[in-house]
Amino acid sequence: MDDLKAPEDFASWNEQMIQRHDPELFYRHPFGAVRWVESLRVRAMLRGLDLRPEHSLLDAGCGAGSFLHGLTCDDAYGVELSPTMALRARALLGDEVKIVQGDVEQLPFPDGRFDRVVASSLLSHVLHPDKVVSELRRVTKPGGRIVISISDEDQIERGMRWARALGLQRLFGGDAVPEKQSAYHVDYHLHRFTLKRLRDLVAGSLDEIEVTRVPLLYPAHWVVTYGR
Repeated sequence: MDDLKAPEDFASWNEQMIQRHDPELFYRHPFGAVRWVESLRVRAMLRGLDLRPEHSLLDAGCGAGSFLHGLTCDDAYGVELSPTMALRARALLGDEVKIVQGDVEQLPFPDGRFDRVVASSLLSHVLHPDKVVSELRRVTKPGGRIVISISDEDQIERGMRWARALGLQRLFGGDAVPEKQSAYHVDYHLHRFTLKRLRDLVAGSLDEIEVTRVPLLYPAHWVVTYGR
């Protein structure tokens, strides 16, 4: 399937999607297989960031702040478009992280502001992924790191078909599972990503340091670490 048609009022559309499909569900999903994959993805992002207390950190599209929660970093920011999610992030993180409600296509920070930048499952949900990557690069210090995680749409859908054929779909929140507990919502994805598409998008503007398949034998997600 091609990319979906961009909504005319993106902020309103995004808020509607947030209300229908809570992105934070993956961190506390009722299905163990989904939680396991998510834990592997988070660990890969943390490893790629190589975060130290003295680093400045930006989580672009931070959601309700689950990834930022508990990180040891004295200068941490999250940017989130959804007012609902920004409110939840502030409630979860308190004063330990500064949450800014804003657009990741126009980050409200000067050039080279952060040592580390992370974009977790973000690019499928924005209007212009190329603008987002450019902004992530802009706000990262020379010598800094950017970690981008994407979901591989084709792989996920292929795996779901296999799970249905084997009668295992309930392990992953597939058919016959209430919508709020589903592991995958194609209507919330404006773009379909693969590792190749991400590499084409970055196109030499960043140095690829490491690529992690999540899970290892059947990658439903890719976590790519870039150097600025």
